[in-house]
Amino acid sequence: MTSLLHQLAQEAGIARLWIDADGKEQQVSDESLRAILSALGLGASDEAAITVSRAALHERRSARPSLLTMDCGEPLALPDGVCNLRTETGEVIEIDAERGLSQPGYYRADYDDGSILLAVVPARSPAIKRRGWGVTIQIPSLYGEGKDFGDFGLLADAVAHLGACGADAVALSPVHALSLAVPGRFAPYSPSSRVSLNVLLIPLETAGVAPSAALIDWAVAGPARLGALQEAFSRTASDDGAADEAGRFEHFAQEQARAGLGAVQHAARDAGMAIGIIADLAVGVDPQGEEVRGDPGAFLQGLRIGAPPDPLGPQGQDWGLTSYSPQGLADRGFAPFIAMLRANLPQGGGIRIDHAFGLQRLWVIPEGRPASEGAYLAYPFADMLRLLKLEAWRADAIVIAEDLGTRPPGFGEALEEAGIYGMTVLPFTRDERGFLDASAYPKGAIAMSGTHDVATIAGWWTGRDLEWNRALERGGETPAERATARSALWRAIGAGAPQPRDDDPAPVIERALNFLAGSAAPLLLVPMEDLAGLVEQPNLPGTTVEHPNWRRRLPAPVEALLVEPYVQRRIACLTKARPKNGMYQP
Repeated sequence: MTSLLHQLAQEAGIARLWIDADGKEQQVSDESLRAILSALGLGASDEAAITVSRAALHERRSARPSLLTMDCGEPLALPDGVCNLRTETGEVIEIDAERGLSQPGYYRADYDDGSILLAVVPARSPAIKRRGWGVTIQIPSLYGEGKDFGDFGLLADAVAHLGACGADAVALSPVHALSLAVPGRFAPYSPSSRVSLNVLLIPLETAGVAPSAALIDWAVAGPARLGALQEAFSRTASDDGAADEAGRFEHFAQEQARAGLGAVQHAARDAGMAIGIIADLAVGVDPQGEEVRGDPGAFLQGLRIGAPPDPLGPQGQDWGLTSYSPQGLADRGFAPFIAMLRANLPQGGGIRIDHAFGLQRLWVIPEGRPASEGAYLAYPFADMLRLLKLEAWRADAIVIAEDLGTRPPGFGEALEEAGIYGMTVLPFTRDERGFLDASAYPKGAIAMSGTHDVATIAGWWTGRDLEWNRALERGGETPAERATARSALWRAIGAGAPQPRDDDPAPVIERALNFLAGSAAPLLLVPMEDLAGLVEQPNLPGTTVEHPNWRRRLPAPVEALLVEPYVQRRIACLTKARPKNGMYQP
């Protein structure tokens, strides 16, 4: 029975063996395999159940698929019985099995009893057109008079001013819809839906709520913004009764949010940005959220996604999220995945895929069990990668994959061949000899001074992150280890100048930006926190209420920050190596 169980697991895409962060082979228990198989709808309690499950799995995978992905010019290998082939506009075209289809797009192969959607894919995703730099921004952190937190209106203003400075891109954290039932909760990577937008980011005034000082009071500000949105809807709603008031409100809110986000990309184009918005696609969704409720069968049920045990999380991580079911996607012709991509790809902009390894495999955990009892579940990587390339081509948008950590076999090579950019983040770009020289940064990756999940340059240099670790008993580097790391960083970026004091991060920021700007990376992204020299980071992974995650506000409007002499010096570091329009003139 054990061998039959392992065979079923393999056929279902569950890896019984996996390599941990130390390079050691680990084995998933039979108990965990049975629990995961059961959650996938494949009984494995005994040999009879396994036999039935294997037969059902084989039958489903032997059926004619709803969608086939293929490269341009690839010979057509269609199931027998095709009657004709149509373009997206319905035009019937000749079937040339040997030459295939030369133009990317969607086609439909018709049969007597149905049809197959063909996704014909270009060789590579759109490329970055000029060597530039950009800023990463947490939208709620944007400061505006009379605003409790930032919104699409303040973002459009910020984009216009940054474009005037010479920036080519503004990268965002996810703007996915959150639960309006709990408008005081704001965690952008735990969305209710990745197809809908966060309507709390619509520019609205909130009467009677005093803006917070350094931190956003979401318990007050969230409901206030929702109330203002409901009042705006009431003023514009027609008097045709309230039969579907909830549906009409949702339509109104999403329409306003789309218009607000669209205005940001227009502002980027008007400011001369080569890319503009780089959206962020979260790896999963709330299991009780809007997207899962809309089509439960498209998502994993009874399983959560996370990460296996590693040195940073010895017990593993349960993110409290779910994601697509591989079989559910296949049954639906990947329609949910395509819809999600289209909802998040800004025309002419870009998209970052959070935890992009999820395109190939995800660590799944049976509900009620610790993260250490999970296993890797395979995803249809070739199909998902092709669809990602096709939708990016249709939107003329670049694609960035968050590929930090232990890569699955073949992942990096597949992304490179697809023209998808990886990420090179300064704090992690080192080996046993120290920090790598900028010349070692790959051309196929985006350079970054940091992310929302790591210490800012100022916070790292002054040891603010170590203070948080000590206060929350998180472990991590010791002060002595940090001192050694400081010296190593300064050797890499300092150009022979004396090392600054531990409490003087300003020259470190400028040297780091100058160092990164000189790399071969086609795009350099700098968090607004680094440009402003802030010591606190937006999010501290592994915490909820212990750290004010997603609550920090910038100390002033972006327009005011950009004319500060110390910010001007940092912008000069970027524009000197990556020029566009020169210095900013307010």
